[in-house]
Amino acid sequence: MGSTAAGTTGPAYCLRSTDNYPGQVLSDARVTGQDATCQGAVTADLLQPRQAGEETIPAQVEALTQDTDLVTLSIGGNDIGFGDVAGCFLAAMQAGRPSDCATTWQQSVDTRLAELPERLDEVYRAIDERSDGARVITTGYLPLLAPEDDCAEVEVLSPGDRAWVVTLTGQINGVIADVAQRHGAEMVLPGQAGDHTGCVEPERRWVDFFGSQTGAFPMHPTPTGQAVMAQAVLEAL
Repeated sequence: MGSTAAGTTGPAYCLRSTDNYPGQVLSDARVTGQDATCQGAVTADLLQPRQAGEETIPAQVEALTQDTDLVTLSIGGNDIGFGDVAGCFLAAMQAGRPSDCATTWQQSVDTRLAELPERLDEVYRAIDERSDGARVITTGYLPLLAPEDDCAEVEVLSPGDRAWVVTLTGQINGVIADVAQRHGAEMVLPGQAGDHTGCVEPERRWVDFFGSQTGAFPMHPTPTGQAVMAQAVLEAL
């Protein structure tokens, strides 16, 4: 996904915005290829076809060949249920009621987080099989909140929930970095991301809770966040 105002490419279900970070990476003269991203994807969707209503979306690894020499990916958050967590926070914030998201979701998320390294291993093995020797760059997740954030938008979130989402972002980024290193891949994340959470001024946000002030999808990176992520990838080349 990119901004809500951007056009899309590929299957309609995927909401593959033209200004997402892969699209911006592909606009660099050094890079040619295709964007195979799709909203809501989990690791299994990289490895096997995905059914979306009557439409079959090919496994994302099918875009790779033996001539592929660069692969970028952003995966893992949906596997651990981060969308459910973000949705719980968003519902509380929209309703103006106290949140209790950790009580509802933490046990499930912890279980899936423990399973994530093995799932990521499968993805890297599939990339190696199709594009042996390709350089692989994976991105981390931009934080929705920093430890010190206390803006009006998150007043209804309990202190426990705020601390949990900060910890959870660090945990999944740690898993992504560890697995990438094990497979000889690189993990990138724009520097000072904690200074650009949903609590700062709209023009400085790299993520947004509601998206209405930045043109982002709720609980997703803003157009600026997509741009800085693309820049982080390009700087690694």
